[in-house]
Amino acid sequence: VAHRLLIPTMLGDAEKLEIAARYAAASRSNDPDAYRSLCAPDAVTWHNFDEVEVGTDQTVRTMAWLHRNVGDLAWQDIAVAPTPTGFVSQSIMTGTARGGELRVHSCIVATLTADGLIQRVDEYLDPAQTAPLTG
Repeated sequence: VAHRLLIPTMLGDAEKLEIAARYAAASRSNDPDAYRSLCAPDAVTWHNFDEVEVGTDQTVRTMAWLHRNVGDLAWQDIAVAPTPTGFVSQSIMTGTARGGELRVHSCIVATLTADGLIQRVDEYLDPAQTAPLTG
């Protein structure tokens, strides 16, 4: 496992929480332009369940797929907290998928650039909870 040097950002906690709120709003409203505007050009999202990094375009495609395939897709926020390098967000994604009721606990760790763009999102979830998506 490669280790990354995380450099604290000079952004204040209020700025980090504002970016987290805009990130959540863009994802939850399926707004690809708003989502892209929050990301650095080389931003990646890493998944714990497959240990794969994907770029912003793939993340936007996945977001659109979720909104098309889960009729009443919603998120319940559990906690959002600033970190020295960005923010952490815990939530529960719910909805009705073709395989039944969806309830996925998720945690993301976002790393921001010095100017407040999302550089990296590490997403943690239990893939067993996503089974209704393929059911």
